[in-house]
Amino acid sequence: MYQHPGVYVEHVPSGALAIEAASTSVTAFVGPVGRGSAATVKPIFITSVGQYASAFGPLGGGAGGIYNQGDQVDVMGHAINAYFANGGTKAYIVPLDTSDEVAATIEAKVKVDGDTYDVSATAKSPGTWGNDLKVKVEAGAAAPEVTISVLYKDKTVETYTNLTLAPDEANSAADVVTAESGLVTLEAAKKVSGGTLPATLTLATGKNSTKLTNVEYGLAFDVLKDYRDISIICLPGLTWNANQTTYQKAIAHAEFMKNRMVIVDPNDTDLKTATDVNALGLTTSPFAATYHPHLTVLNPYHNESAASLPKTFDLGPGAFAAGLWGRIDSTRGVWKAPGGLEATVRGTLGPKRLIGNAIQDNLNPEGVNCIRSIVGPNVVWGARTRATKTKPEFRYISVRRTQNMIGESLYRALQAVVFEPNDHKLWSALRGGVGDFMDGLHRAGAFQGAKASDAYFVQCGLGSTMTQGDIDAGIVRVSVGFAPLKPAEFVVVQISQKVGQAA
Repeated sequence: MYQHPGVYVEHVPSGALAIEAASTSVTAFVGPVGRGSAATVKPIFITSVGQYASAFGPLGGGAGGIYNQGDQVDVMGHAINAYFANGGTKAYIVPLDTSDEVAATIEAKVKVDGDTYDVSATAKSPGTWGNDLKVKVEAGAAAPEVTISVLYKDKTVETYTNLTLAPDEANSAADVVTAESGLVTLEAAKKVSGGTLPATLTLATGKNSTKLTNVEYGLAFDVLKDYRDISIICLPGLTWNANQTTYQKAIAHAEFMKNRMVIVDPNDTDLKTATDVNALGLTTSPFAATYHPHLTVLNPYHNESAASLPKTFDLGPGAFAAGLWGRIDSTRGVWKAPGGLEATVRGTLGPKRLIGNAIQDNLNPEGVNCIRSIVGPNVVWGARTRATKTKPEFRYISVRRTQNMIGESLYRALQAVVFEPNDHKLWSALRGGVGDFMDGLHRAGAFQGAKASDAYFVQCGLGSTMTQGDIDAGIVRVSVGFAPLKPAEFVVVQISQKVGQAA
């Protein structure tokens, strides 16, 4: 390798293991949407209300992606608004088709330059929104070319020119419109007899013989196993009593993944006592949290011209809490309990029910986090999981989520050492890399303990975490422990009078 005298530079791998903290506030919203659902489950990543509105909201605008559903609340649209308003920044929308309506469709005969074609158009997702779609076929600049327009509520929203209805041409309308339109699919046209031009095709939904549903959300949770960056799950519109089986599936999914939590919306009932909470039969999993009461929001479609519509709707607090978790994570860290005076709840007129000290005295020990007005704005005044009594080591949301974050961070980083020789060099690298990661968290204030030795430990080696049998079986074990921060939930001030003393 060395052929002549001189200096040779060699780049040698350091063997250091770099570990980055996993994201803690990516939320998956699972449920029906006004537009954009499909028979197959496909999570869509968004970072703003605008992106949600573009993919799932009403066409031609709309109040932050919220549909006008008369006296029925658009729970998914409001949930997304609440999430981003309260500090959420990243989310997956998992649109489910739970209706028995097939996608709106129409078939018509269109005559172009002496030839007649049978044209079929179908909305790209199920739902009654497709009833407001029309596809208009007009003569193009030169025969036999046509211009195709897609209309929503009689307003043109898409236009395609220089097309032909002939199915085998390069500018075939079926190919171009299907590929580029976000609204409709065109089937390849067939030559028939009769027909007119221009022609306007009005789409309409039909009914399916079997209900289009996703096995009670179970398929969605299976798909989400491949999305490890998710750390929070919300099910807008579902409440515990009415949808307990679905929530149990979501919680079982979170317990399997060990890197996410489910925010469970209780029924819109008036909880005042421990008996009221126990009657709900809520989960006791440390991977779940519950907030109370429901929150009131404005109906953006109520105005002078629509005075008959409700002025307000009441929503479950889950999406508000998910956004708040993200806000606290970004400003204070996942180890900070998401509650207190800085945990203000935005985008709401306030709680549906007022909760005072006496009621919270009953609800807090039961692991129900209350939303209250303490000294002005509405705030989250609780930070507990549903395991308050069953697993007190995970009583606090911040403790559960900190452990989730550490576990997920190590899971991702340690992929790099799979198939490395299982010897003292690997063990030393693991102790060093994981130790550096934990030390960084300690310096950021994530753990109790003034000294590192009081805050965490990292062990890896023969005789400490492994036996020779483990090594022979190809197993390397890293043991990591930490002293979690716990919130000062009860601040006690002792006041006494000092007795005067003689000079």
